[in-house]
Amino acid sequence: MDTKIVVTLVGPDRPGIVDRLARFLFEKGFNLEDSRMAVLGGEFAGILLMSGKLASALESLIPEMESLTGTTITARETTVRPGGKPGIPFLVHGYSMDHPGIVHALAHEVASLGANIEEMETTTQPAPVSGTPLFDVRMRVSLSMEVSVGELRRRLSEVGEKKNIDVSVEPCPS
Repeated sequence: MDTKIVVTLVGPDRPGIVDRLARFLFEKGFNLEDSRMAVLGGEFAGILLMSGKLASALESLIPEMESLTGTTITARETTVRPGGKPGIPFLVHGYSMDHPGIVHALAHEVASLGANIEEMETTTQPAPVSGTPLFDVRMRVSLSMEVSVGELRRRLSEVGEKKNIDVSVEPCPS
């Protein structure tokens, strides 16, 4: 098994966080393999998958990284298991007027089928004319071979009917 390091960081947003972090990691011999970063409200948040030195070496560098970026950082080792349980990727998209419980309702149905949400992004924006808050959720879901996509679509369609959410399930491009 290949050992990797997962790093999370969160703190007040300001220009240059990614530049300072990436330069620091590069100079210390780490390779940034995968990441998701965003500004949420006034906070910068990121999660990174890295390879390089052992996590214990990175642990001692966290105070310096926090000072450099102005964020709170955690790090932990993880393993990438080759040949994990395969799944078929699908994109689940939900769109509706914003109201509490949308993510829970969709995630609950996905989980009840034994599927895994591998990625999710949500946004809320005002409608162009009325200003009504509109909610948009996109999930990349890995569906096991034992579950039919028809069953996933049926269940999510039922959630959509109950919660007034327009839901679609489409094959996910690689």
